Amino acid sequence: MTPQPELDIKGNFLTHPFAELLTESARARLTGSLRVTEREKKCIFYLKSGNLVFAVSNSRSSRLFDILIRRGRFTKEAIAKIPNFSNDFELSSHLQENELLSSRECDQYFIEQIKDLVVEALTWESSDWVFTPLARVRDGLAFPINTTSLLVDYGRCLSVEKMLSRFRSLDESFSRSNVQAIDVGLTPDEAFVLSRAEDGGLTAASLISVSAMTEASALQAIYTLWLGGLLERWDWQPAFAPEQISAMKNTRLELKKEAVIPRLPFAEKQELPVVDSPLAPIAPQPEKPITAEEYLQRVENAETYYDVLGVEAHADAKALKRAYFSLARMFHPDRFHAEGGEVFQRIQNAFTELAQANETLKNAETRELYDYRMRKELADREKRRASGDSGQDAVKRHQATENFDRGFDLLMNDEWEDAAQFFAKAVHLDPQGAKYHAYYGKALSEDPQQRYKAEAEMQAAIKLDSENATFRLLLAEFFIQFNLKKRAEGELNRLLAIFPSNSEARDLLQSLKA
Repeated sequence: MTPQPELDIKGNFLTHPFAELLTESARARLTGSLRVTEREKKCIFYLKSGNLVFAVSNSRSSRLFDILIRRGRFTKEAIAKIPNFSNDFELSSHLQENELLSSRECDQYFIEQIKDLVVEALTWESSDWVFTPLARVRDGLAFPINTTSLLVDYGRCLSVEKMLSRFRSLDESFSRSNVQAIDVGLTPDEAFVLSRAEDGGLTAASLISVSAMTEASALQAIYTLWLGGLLERWDWQPAFAPEQISAMKNTRLELKKEAVIPRLPFAEKQELPVVDSPLAPIAPQPEKPITAEEYLQRVENAETYYDVLGVEAHADAKALKRAYFSLARMFHPDRFHAEGGEVFQRIQNAFTELAQANETLKNAETRELYDYRMRKELADREKRRASGDSGQDAVKRHQATENFDRGFDLLMNDEWEDAAQFFAKAVHLDPQGAKYHAYYGKALSEDPQQRYKAEAEMQAAIKLDSENATFRLLLAEFFIQFNLKKRAEGELNRLLAIFPSNSEARDLLQSLKA
């Protein structure tokens, strides 16, 4: 047997993230185990011919008994009565033997357990990992896990900054794989990119140039399609080199006995009270489905980021993650292209808010700072109520101000596309806010296709506040940007008629005449 160190491959998620490791393993049809270490947490993911079939963790929250308690199937007191309840397989056997759960129900909970571990590991950014082909899951222990769906959702929800960092060069090339997009509902952008890759390899730069998308949108579609196995990737630095894959597949594994699932010690202290209580299962409480309109109303009227995600303020990190991925999967803007108009715009704005909530709350430090600010806001809200300004309009005005401030910061960093989404929400929350319209138009003006919408917003701002010099200057600059010099001169003359000493307007008018 080939010594283990010769076959082990090690790395870190900073270089090769978990999503990419799953994608590479599936493409190379690898069999073995992927051990991941994230601080005190340890996970092992078992692969068979490229398919993820099982996973185990030392985290209590990922154990079967904890899942059953969280889902309301059994109480803590009832679980504590079972011998060796912390062993998933012994607990499953006990429940089936006593006809408290069916075999099918247990399998579904194992599948949920494995998916939760995958979703959690997808969010880890600097974990160490080791892949070894010598550790195999025992025969008969395999669950059908649809990692393709999880990876596609992950790719679509990945922030632009993180997604762009996954491309070392635009000279990487991509071609259509032989995998069929049966279980993946492609977005229009993804379908377009996939159609261009049908006739052979194209570089990322070429795919961007032939599309009518922004560079970020095109690259996101490419990366998502590759994660979903629909594209082949060339001229890059994979985690598993061809010679390593060949060595793993050509080595005869003369194992004396089959690898078994290790019992990893808990990273969290086990605390379940043992009391005299009959083992009576509780009827499961299915989660109430939420419609698109209910989701939009909730986000638009949310007072906190916890309201946006639909969780309690004391929710743990795993609950926050689960809520975010669930909502992002159901209400990603790419699923609502066909709606168009105001609905699509609201979906986009809501997704921006959802992503911001997740980014803020998933990090312990930023969450602590946000909680502090939120407590201050709640105190201010009580003061407003005490003064008589306690209506929903007051809440909306405050939310509009917060969105405008975030949009303005983005605009100052030339992130006009993201800024426009925050300005749009500010306008939606407070239509009488003149500056919201003005700067929404300014952000939109960076996109020539939004030219008429941009002008309409700026004109709306002037209509609401006709004597604001800044708004008129923004409109004049807009006219100059689109080579409408006569209209720019007219606007500057109107501004100077109101504010004769405005030097900025005078200098701009003089430059036009020159």
